[in-house]
Amino acid sequence: CAGALALWTVGIEARLVYLQVMDHADLMARAARQQMRTHVLPAKRGEIFDRKGRVLAYSVDADTIAAVPSEIENPAEVAAQVCAALDSCSAERRAGFLKALSRRTQFAYVARQVTPDEAKRVRALALPGITLLKESRRYYPSSELAAHVVGYVGLDNLGLGGIESAYDSQIRGKDGKVLI
Repeated sequence: CAGALALWTVGIEARLVYLQVMDHADLMARAARQQMRTHVLPAKRGEIFDRKGRVLAYSVDADTIAAVPSEIENPAEVAAQVCAALDSCSAERRAGFLKALSRRTQFAYVARQVTPDEAKRVRALALPGITLLKESRRYYPSSELAAHVVGYVGLDNLGLGGIESAYDSQIRGKDGKVLI
């Protein structure tokens, strides 16, 4: 009986030495990947003025609905609730929500740049795993006036035409990072 106890103790100690000394770096890397993630915060684009100082383009804050799918227990129910909170949510858009929420990832966009009313309704639902992020949305007060010269930006805030594209590196700014 004493020999079995000694053998059991030696086995436990050997396993502890292996985990704490030999496998330490791998276990620390795995823990860091599971516990921390870096989220890029896009910079707000600079304003564009005409020669008289009138604003031709500027950025406003817009809410984006994002999710941590691994924290959502019933993706179909959450997709239905989010879809009900949004204006003009079609069946295919709801299916897209379900697909994004069913993946077992740490982050997924659900709906980008929603209206303030839609964001308010989603926030009121207080769904676990659903969060609202602030993004920058480009606004052109003169609408089509000189649109071919000013250009436009895409959903990811990159200049796609005109001045917005030609001077993108100066207008875009520098992205930030947040450790979550």
